Amino acid sequence: MLLSDYLRIGNKLDLNGVFDPVLNEDSHFFINLQRLKKTDVPEFLKSYEKIHDYFRKIIKLLNKAERKAKTDTFYRQALRMFNFSEVNGICLGYAKGTTGAGFGRGLGEQVISNAFDIVKAGVVDPEFFELLPLFQDNVGADRLSDMIATLILDDIKDYTKRINEELGINHAKYKKYHFNGEFLINPYKHDDILLVPVDILHKLPVAESWEDIDLIVSQNIILRAEMNYEVASEWRKYSAYERKAYLRREIFTDREACQRILAGYRNEELDIFDPKESFPYFLKKLDQMIKNMGIKWVIEREIKDSYDASMEIIAFFRHWVEDLKGWEHILGVDSRNREKVIQRVIHGQALAFIEANRLDISCEPNEGRGPVDFKISRGDDKTIIEVKLSSSNQYLHGYEVQIEEYGKAERTDQMIYVLIDLGHPLKIKKILELHDKRYNDGEDVPTLIVIDSTEKKSASRA
Repeated sequence: MLLSDYLRIGNKLDLNGVFDPVLNEDSHFFINLQRLKKTDVPEFLKSYEKIHDYFRKIIKLLNKAERKAKTDTFYRQALRMFNFSEVNGICLGYAKGTTGAGFGRGLGEQVISNAFDIVKAGVVDPEFFELLPLFQDNVGADRLSDMIATLILDDIKDYTKRINEELGINHAKYKKYHFNGEFLINPYKHDDILLVPVDILHKLPVAESWEDIDLIVSQNIILRAEMNYEVASEWRKYSAYERKAYLRREIFTDREACQRILAGYRNEELDIFDPKESFPYFLKKLDQMIKNMGIKWVIEREIKDSYDASMEIIAFFRHWVEDLKGWEHILGVDSRNREKVIQRVIHGQALAFIEANRLDISCEPNEGRGPVDFKISRGDDKTIIEVKLSSSNQYLHGYEVQIEEYGKAERTDQMIYVLIDLGHPLKIKKILELHDKRYNDGEDVPTLIVIDSTEKKSASRA
């Protein structure tokens, strides 16, 4: 459930640069300090410096501390300051339930213990706390994001209040919804819904923690330059614990090496991130788009059979791709995910038609020889639809062999083969010629439909 759907406000959050959270699960994004440093969103202009001031206080306490012991007044105060829970209201991170972990007492003690060693080595730059995932076990970008959100919680609340006021999200307008003062209550997590600008977000690593830090090490030239040659060459053989222990021991407690790393880190810049670059989140927004298209199936004639229904469904999908800029959504995702997007759209926009005509639709039913993409049926009357991209090396095999095998498995000769043209004219020419030849030779061939999903010029440039 996206917040925009829950409130029925269309794309107002997107238009205002506000992250549209999924209310019943966490989205895999995190607040990024480098983005926070560059933001021009009014409520967050002083947030980055506020975070640094907080860590400067911890560093001063550790500098004054004489030993790692709770009996040391300054060390004990530093421990008390490093206490961060997850800010559940922003719905970010990797929590699989309604709440996440944040920093527990034990992990906080480990961080302060390591921070003590780093500070005593002469490193007093507050930025080293921003690199915790590199040297601290069990700390990833999600926990780092929790820490940041806790420190700038007042700024997040001020931003939420302003957006709520601008968009009219209040109890007077939404009388059936629950509010806590100015904040809307999440019906799934029962926390205040807190909003953040897309401007300060970035993607969470694919792994569900930062136990694997290979990517950071391999991409950061300065970091690799500081590493021992033998260690660098054997890096992948090390366990996650050994990797972080090495970085902590050899780099973060070496004042000069650490300062070089931090100097390089300060100079790094991250481009503005589009949440739709995350495929799971993109699919949620795609589902929302299909629903908001307001598809109304007007049945001007009775649907004779499943084949007739299948042709209607594919005709509408073609209209979406070629005339309603659906090609932008297909071309806009990673090539590995394009078939999933196509399947999602066909299935989503077909459901209302299926229900209106007392039909059934199965998506990848997997009967017998692997999964066909779609099966439209009414009792024993079945039509199968196979969809392929022109970029696939199997585009001819799918037409000549694959769909035929699916037809045999489903015991139907009603077959539709859809080829999505991504800009391969020679392949399109080849399959059309093959289809015409087989048809003219009297073979029982599947219906072939080619849909143009290549980039279109705007009407003014066409």
